[in-house]
This record gives sequence, structure tokens and C-alpha cells, in this order.
Amino acid sequence: MLPHRPWPVRLHAFLIARLWRNFPPLGRVALAVVLVLGCTALLLNNGSPGGASASTTASADPTGPGGAGTPSQDSSDAPSEQPGTRARRDQLLSPQGKLFGIATPSAPDAEEAADLAQTVGVRPTVQEYFLKWNQDFDEAAFDEAYRLGGVPLLTWEPWAGGDKAVDQPQFALRKIASGELDDYIKRFAKAVKKTGRPVVLRFAHEMNEPWYTWSEDRNGNRRGDYIAAWRHVHDVFEWQEVTNVIWFWCPDLQSPDKSPLSRYFPGDDYVDWIGTEAYSTGGETTAEQLLGPTYRELTALSDKPLFIGEAGVRPSGVKATLIKDFFSWVSAHPRVIGFVWFQFSDTDGSRYDWRFTTSADAQQAFRQGVSSLQLVPGPMR
Repeated sequence: MLPHRPWPVRLHAFLIARLWRNFPPLGRVALAVVLVLGCTALLLNNGSPGGASASTTASADPTGPGGAGTPSQDSSDAPSEQPGTRARRDQLLSPQGKLFGIATPSAPDAEEAADLAQTVGVRPTVQEYFLKWNQDFDEAAFDEAYRLGGVPLLTWEPWAGGDKAVDQPQFALRKIASGELDDYIKRFAKAVKKTGRPVVLRFAHEMNEPWYTWSEDRNGNRRGDYIAAWRHVHDVFEWQEVTNVIWFWCPDLQSPDKSPLSRYFPGDDYVDWIGTEAYSTGGETTAEQLLGPTYRELTALSDKPLFIGEAGVRPSGVKATLIKDFFSWVSAHPRVIGFVWFQFSDTDGSRYDWRFTTSADAQQAFRQGVSSLQLVPGPMR
């Protein structure tokens, strides 16, 4: 009895015996190439039309329980997770790693984000931008921040902008606390709720400085008005059943001539993140000199996660060194869950050029610093 031959081999023999002699020479060459390639593919695939597809699907799924390259045991029922981190409020209250944020003149802006990602080697997971109280919630900006892979950090400023030296009594803290501006606050809260996704709300920042109209030392404000205004705004959001806000309380760096931060702290029931700014004044050579005293006062005041709301180093001979040390300081302090770099220059209306791209040394220090941190995986989605 002749041995059984696989059907691809039998087909090959049939075609050679019956058709080969009838083909012209060039046709024989073409037929030979087709037969060799076709039979090889069939044999490698074990004759199964679905074999290659199944094999590729299994090897390309890195998200199964066994780790990279191991397919999920239930992959047919549940699609694998997309890369990055799903933005959930509970995760942002205790993130597994550091959040890397950026503020740019047109943020959130696709071109600026792409340029920075190219420079730094990683996309930010926080996009910070600013809105005044003569502006409604900007849903397009919110959506763009997420499209760029960053959680929106909205610095919400209770004034109409303009000259900082001019008071704006229509936004006095007592008027906010008494409910006179509730129509605007409710409208804003409803728009935030509608998004259904987390937003970090940094309301009335740098309250311990005299330059904004929400300072208790100007605009007709009095001691105690700031806490009352904060709590009222927070309460209005609660009355509207808004549950996707992370309330970020962010004073400026402390100094011996300022009131203690406890004067402005609304309390743990009204705050989710605490934080500060981190701008060099020109005399520091280490991040501890810059941040240490404020950090200790903040952490004595509350156990909440700490975030650096804005950071920058002015041009100086130690700019690259101070940037490098800033990242070492952030890494050494587990309570610090992240930071935003204020990528503005003096031509953007800022007082100094805070950008990390002012020199090759500063840029290299920043890139190396970011790569040294254990970051929350981006993009946020």
C-alpha cells in the first residue's frame, strides 16, 4: 500500500504532471514560484485557514494575567486594556507613580504638546490651563486635554483678569461666600458634572500673596473670607452632586513674613490635594532651600497628597543644577505625587523665562530628571 501523502503535496504533483508540459518556459517559471510560495504557506499554517490569525492575536496581547506576551485566559470575552492609565478620581487621590504636568501659553494645545513630548521623551499626564470667572466652563479645552493624554488641571481664578493692581469688587470673597455669584457657580458645576471625567480644580491659588484680588488683604476682603468662599464654592458643587472634581488647594511658597498657611486652609473635608508653587527667587542652589520650609508646614497641616501646581527656574548660572536637584527632591518625597512645569517665557507675559528649554544643559537636566521618576503611565484616558 502506498503511503498517504498530504493533500498539498498531491495537488503539487497533479499540477506538475498535467499542466507543466503545456506551459511555455516563462509560464513554467511563474507557475513554479506560485506553487512554492503557496504550498509553503499552507504547510506552515498546518492547513488551517484560521491558524495564522489566531497565532498573531495571542502573541500580540501583552495584557493577560501571565504578563507580557501571555494571552488572557478569557481574551475572547473581554478586550485587552488600552495602554496608559484610566483616569479615575480614586486613583488620582493615590496615584501609583508621579504625575508629570505641563502648562504652556496655549494649553491644551496639540502642537505644543507634541513639541514637548519630542523634547522630553514622554507626554505629560496633566494639562494645566487657566479660566477666569467671566468665562464659562470650556468643554472643548477639557476634551482636548484628555485627547492629548493629560488629566485637565483647571486653575479657576475668581476675577475678570486684567491689571492685578486694580480691585474688582464684583468678585469680593464675601460675595462669593454669601451666594451672590451662585448662578455662575451652579452653571459651571453642572458643566463639569456633565463631562463625567475627573478634573483637578485649583480654585483661587496663591491666596497667601497680595497680588490677586482674592487676597484677604485687598479688594475689600477681610480675614476669614477666603475659607468661607472656598467652602461655599465646594458646597455648591456638592449640592449639584458633582463627584468628578479633585479640589486642589495651592498657596504660594511660604516665607517668614507671611501669615501661617492655617489661616487659609479650608480643612480636609474640603480639600483633596494640597500643594504649592516652586519658582526660584534667584538665591537658591538646592530644591530643599526652595521647597523645604513650605513642605514641612503643609505636611504638618494635612495628610492629603501634595502636588506642585507650578514650577520653574529663572535664568541663572545654576539653572540646570537646580532643575536636576528639583527632580531628586521630588523623587525623595513620596508625599509629592507630581508637578506641573510652567513652560512660559517673559515674552508670554511671565515675569521671567521659566522654561527648561533655555539652554542645552537645562533641557538635558529636565529630560534626565523626568526619566529618573517612576511616572504614572500615560496617556491618561
